[in-house]
Amino acid sequence: MPLRGALTALLLIARASHAQRVESSLDVGGALLRYADTLTTGAATVTPHLVADWGSTYVDVYGTYSQFTSGGWSTQGTLSASRFIPSSRGFLGEIGGFVGGSTHNDGTRTGEAIANGRLHLTRATGELFLGVGAGRTWDATAWRSVLLGEAGGSIGSGPRSALITISPTMVNDSIKYADAQASLSWKTDAVDLGALLGFRLGDQLTTLSANAKSWASVSGVWWLAPRMGVAVGGGSYPVDPTQGFPGGRFVSLSLRFRQRRPTQLPNDQISLQSPGAIAPEIVPTTSGFIVRRGAGDAVTLQVNAPGARLVEINGDFTNWIPVPLIPGTGGRWSVSLPIRSGKYQMNMRVDGGRWMVPPGLLSMADEFGGTVGLLVIE
Repeated sequence: MPLRGALTALLLIARASHAQRVESSLDVGGALLRYADTLTTGAATVTPHLVADWGSTYVDVYGTYSQFTSGGWSTQGTLSASRFIPSSRGFLGEIGGFVGGSTHNDGTRTGEAIANGRLHLTRATGELFLGVGAGRTWDATAWRSVLLGEAGGSIGSGPRSALITISPTMVNDSIKYADAQASLSWKTDAVDLGALLGFRLGDQLTTLSANAKSWASVSGVWWLAPRMGVAVGGGSYPVDPTQGFPGGRFVSLSLRFRQRRPTQLPNDQISLQSPGAIAPEIVPTTSGFIVRRGAGDAVTLQVNAPGARLVEINGDFTNWIPVPLIPGTGGRWSVSLPIRSGKYQMNMRVDGGRWMVPPGLLSMADEFGGTVGLLVIE
């Protein structure tokens, strides 16, 4: 996967980290590829993908095996992870990393490792973020250093969202460029759709037959059953200057099989401790969850949590982005958000603990086998 794609994936991780779950999928199909506008080939592909989410920690593992009709094979794999650190006033810190590489039948190997940090300013309708990163990359010839920056924002709620990013990058003090990208996603129970548009400023690396400054792609999954769907995609992608991959075009078609299962947080379990062990931290009690309608679509959510240091909520009305509440007198915490009339799913947590159903709300199962609260705004 190009560095561009890895960074976009990590940015989406920050927006998606909201539930405790493990989700895996396997794509089996084929693709038609054209590299650098000179070589056209077909390939049979197998692509496993695993996502694990523990609320504040997110891990994403992705790989592809390709058997080319023109002869030969290749494998590519990536591992990315992020740790999120909530704070007050709507800010969210993130420490992340990415490693990836490829192996080809002719013995060629590539790889890269990037560490990065980001600061997110979250709001009910989206977020803004800034980040920096650094690492090393191997293009089958030499090791190179990579420095990069990130800035962007997202907007959307529930199944519809948009993300805009710009990533200035410097490779070995000699290659300097900036990638600007916009992506859209739309999901229903039956269909997942996505689109991406990108543009590069700076070095174009003509030695890799990369004269195109822009790229675009679309993708979709039609779910024939809860665990099986048809995935299609097509478009173009840019040169990866870090690992020396040429740009190209592609069309793909595959069957996707997926499996979802919930995971249990450690603090959901009762542990037996020896007499000399340190007692577990006591989470402040919460009570009196109140919903008040204001002018227009303004809604105030309030909960009593005496002794708490931080209280957060999230839900489909925040695009599952954690939103901190503001402390008040008497242990009351509250926040006002624009929420239209309707039924929503939501959870809350105290002092960075596990996500739980706010007191007084009806508890219901979500699509990942966990529990959420039903919030009704009239």
